[in-house]
Amino acid sequence: MNVQLKSWKKLTKESLIMPKAVIENTEVYQLKSNIVGDTYEITVMKPEEVPDEPLPVIYLTDANNSLGIGCDVANLLMLGGEIPPVILVAIGYPLEGDFKNFIRLRTRDFSPSLCEWQAPMMAELAELKQEDFSYGGAPKFLEFLTTELRDFISSKYNISDDSTLIGDSMGGLFGVYTLFNKPESFKRYVIGSPWMCWDFPLCFNYEKKYSETNNDLNAIVYMATGSDEHILYPNLPDPIVPLFTGAKTEEHSREMFKLLESRNYPSLNFRGKILEYETHFTIIPGLIGKGLRSVFNQ
Repeated sequence: MNVQLKSWKKLTKESLIMPKAVIENTEVYQLKSNIVGDTYEITVMKPEEVPDEPLPVIYLTDANNSLGIGCDVANLLMLGGEIPPVILVAIGYPLEGDFKNFIRLRTRDFSPSLCEWQAPMMAELAELKQEDFSYGGAPKFLEFLTTELRDFISSKYNISDDSTLIGDSMGGLFGVYTLFNKPESFKRYVIGSPWMCWDFPLCFNYEKKYSETNNDLNAIVYMATGSDEHILYPNLPDPIVPLFTGAKTEEHSREMFKLLESRNYPSLNFRGKILEYETHFTIIPGLIGKGLRSVFNQ
């Protein structure tokens, strides 16, 4: 696979989004969502050799950050026979290095609620007024994924009902929200560094409520967090620093691991991992690789 990237600049507010990549075997679409009321950039990667049978689909969030990594890792896993041939669907925004709107849009789509202590910092990070931000769009984003986007993909590609969701950080928060509110939306979940400090203890309330009303959870889940989530890079914009120092990502993840393991759901296949030497930013390649290997081989 040939990946060509533009030159990488120093990490600043203006250049925090990874440059776009040109990747073989991909097709790019602009898809308007009537549910969300916005347009998404959808990148679809097919296997080099497409078999006749319907293919599983992997839905990768945060494509503006992780498109190249996701395609590379999925291709290598298919090449090595560690996952079957799949269609990778990466969901991003039609932005060209627009950091302000990237933060605003992913916060809108991945958050299930308003987080009062983080909202002002998110707005400052994006250099926007707090009233220009919107929160709590996770239900609409999930409906978009499971209806409009899924219908669009099925109209163009031969896909099966076997679907996987990958989400990291705020995308991991969205994965936890989906797992406990509409777990049937996906067969497999790869959840990385879930931002469960958002409106804490909201995610744990979701888990508790689900456990009180359900005797089973039919899902294959890989959830991972870095052992060095607390390490901050010196080039991070100032508003991010208090977000990470108060996140307690590893602590919250360990607690969620214990809860899910203690429920003894008959149909839940769960692995919770702390990935050594990984920070909140370096975890993404290992998360995708280890996560996909895990959920497709359990």
